[in-house]
Amino acid sequence: MTHEPIDYSDDSTDDPRDVDDRPTPNDDDLLDVLGHALRVADPVPGNVLDGARAAFAWRTIDTELAELVFDSSQESPDRAEAAKRQITFRAPGVEIEVTVVENGTRRLVGQLVPPAMLTVELAGDDEVRSAESDQFGRFTFDAVEPGPVRLVVLGADGTPIVQTEWILF
Repeated sequence: MTHEPIDYSDDSTDDPRDVDDRPTPNDDDLLDVLGHALRVADPVPGNVLDGARAAFAWRTIDTELAELVFDSSQESPDRAEAAKRQITFRAPGVEIEVTVVENGTRRLVGQLVPPAMLTVELAGDDEVRSAESDQFGRFTFDAVEPGPVRLVVLGADGTPIVQTEWILF
């Protein structure tokens, strides 16, 4: 069986090899296919993934910890003053000011300085609650249970910007 040579003189393409009208995959599609093939053929062991996640979590540990710089309960042991406790945390570029109000229930009223509209998380023993700060940086948490807590300020993309030390309320 003999094949006739293909005459490309009537074809409008510059490259005679480009006669296929199918779309060619882009680089992202090729990387997705290659990544899937590698994950199926040789998956990453669980302990390696755990180690990578732990290392990633420690990438900014020194820059994101806000230090306790003021606690009114250390200044005034008077019971009347204990109903309204003031606490200040400081990290490079930000302060977190918190007032703890005790009037039947425990309420945390806070402010970010400088003001920013961000998500603030209150992490306790077994619960994480979120609040959005307003244009003045103010946020509140109502009905806070006694025990150790920490505040975490998240950036617009959801990554932690700063977190406080654990403190007992």
